[in-house]
Amino acid sequence: MAKEPRNQQNRPDGNQEEGSSALRDALLSKVKSEGKGPADAAATPPPPKGIGAVPPEMDSKLSQPLSFGNPSDLDRAAFCRQFATLIEVGIPILKALQMMTRRTHQARLRRAIAAAAKGVEEGQSLHQAMAPHSHVFSPMAVNIIRVGEVGGILESSLVRLADIMESKVRIKRKVLAACMYPIVALLVAISVISIIMTKAIPTFVEVYSQAGKEEDLPQATRLMIGLSEFMVATWPFLLGLAVLIIAGLILWGRTPMGARVYSWLAIKVPIIAGVNRKIAVARSSRTLGSLLTAGIPLIDAISITADTNENVLVCDSLKTVHDEVEKGERMTDPLTRANIFPPLVTDMIGIGEETGTLDTMLIKVADIYDEEVDVTLNGFSSIIEPLLIVVLGGVVIFIAVSVLLPYFRMAQVVG
Repeated sequence: MAKEPRNQQNRPDGNQEEGSSALRDALLSKVKSEGKGPADAAATPPPPKGIGAVPPEMDSKLSQPLSFGNPSDLDRAAFCRQFATLIEVGIPILKALQMMTRRTHQARLRRAIAAAAKGVEEGQSLHQAMAPHSHVFSPMAVNIIRVGEVGGILESSLVRLADIMESKVRIKRKVLAACMYPIVALLVAISVISIIMTKAIPTFVEVYSQAGKEEDLPQATRLMIGLSEFMVATWPFLLGLAVLIIAGLILWGRTPMGARVYSWLAIKVPIIAGVNRKIAVARSSRTLGSLLTAGIPLIDAISITADTNENVLVCDSLKTVHDEVEKGERMTDPLTRANIFPPLVTDMIGIGEETGTLDTMLIKVADIYDEEVDVTLNGFSSIIEPLLIVVLGGVVIFIAVSVLLPYFRMAQVVG
């Protein structure tokens, strides 16, 4: 549904209004040209370049290769934003879906959009057409879109949905950035130590053997030689065992029991519990607050937030909150009993319930804990880096001293 042009006095200047009109005209011109024959399409002037041009990332999708696997949150967020833009400029939902089908390079997302377009063409509403494709359109997305359709605010609901997914991606990237240095440093150290143990130490062993006085070697050197011989003889087995252990832990983590154990460790282990709790609070608060702002009832919003939470224990606590709220109780009491959300969060939620500003208060909580996550991750990185240097440096020094110590007596060994 086309919207009335916004009042220019709400704009910083008139150029943005002109750009918005140019964007609308360009997209509508493109839609009309797609429905014409070759001669008519050729006669249609190309969209203007500059501020009113069709976003280049939309047309470039046609030339990009298909990617497989499940669509990422960024893929879904990009779809939501582009779809919202098409609807905002007055393009019908069915036509917008068809345009997005041609311009989406992610294979599963593209098929789901095409199926949704077919459902809309057959008379279904948008959320009904999207609901069967839960691997692409989550229950949270379907519910937000349903509320947007009913309230006539579909484009703003899509933008809000994109904000939720992009916030989730930002937190993941922060965690990955904080963990990248320790992981890379650890892998490099393991590789270097393995090369020393399997390549360098056997060379020294040969020198000691030729000298014929292996019994005079220090105990630390003998320990290193024994460990080196073990690694040389069994390295294929050790490598395969490491791969099996890692794969087994990943697969076990996808089982209900494994997910529950990992969730417990994430919020109970002292070193990582603090940051994981803050991440859980930030995600849950932002999702719940965004759902409430989008017009979804509180009980449904709590249920959706629980289902989309990655931590099983947090999910269980939110489901308990859902059951208690459904019975008429306030949110703060079951949240306090769950002992997962900090007292500050429950207090702010209680104030929001009393003042009728729960959605606003939840968004404020999410903003506060997003900043807390940044501070905690930066502090974690500043602590783990020197700690890794000390530990790995100590291991390397011990190996070097153990191997080179006999050279202090090399004159006697050779003699």
